[in-house]
Amino acid sequence: MMGRNAPILFLFFLFFFLAFTGSGTGDILLNGTNILIASGDSYGLYQGYVLTVKSVSSDGSVWLQLTENDKIVKSEIVARDYFIYNKSNRTIVSIKVDNIYYGSSEQTLVSLYPVYQYVDPDLPVPDITEMIPKDVNNPVDKNPLPRIYTPGEPVIWAAGIVFILVLYYILRKLW
Repeated sequence: MMGRNAPILFLFFLFFFLAFTGSGTGDILLNGTNILIASGDSYGLYQGYVLTVKSVSSDGSVWLQLTENDKIVKSEIVARDYFIYNKSNRTIVSIKVDNIYYGSSEQTLVSLYPVYQYVDPDLPVPDITEMIPKDVNNPVDKNPLPRIYTPGEPVIWAAGIVFILVLYYILRKLW
């Protein structure tokens, strides 16, 4: 009896494994990304957040400012440390100042790594095809970028197709 029900039991567990695997990764919008921003420039994040490097001091301190829809939500001076924005006891943005590159002029380049952004539950969840980086200095830029794929997307599609084919095969054998 177990031999005949084994494929159905296997499919049942496979379905639940695929359904719940990666459910936590849906909350991550940026997963350890490296961002380079020149002093005075901004970088557009998901859900309308914009990160700006206001200035860099000679001692290695960086003034970072995070805005949400043109409203300042956090502004802090960070010295090779983490810049973390929490909202309702939930981390939304976590950024580490990794390195500072000083140029020959007043301009400096700040390396931020790792950069994590999590879904803000108070804002609409962005579509996976939303484009970043967004040029916040040129809002009339209409050049579309290619679709962004998540690393696990091909695996999920392949597993789903295999699951449907196996289910079809089993149902054909039963009837």
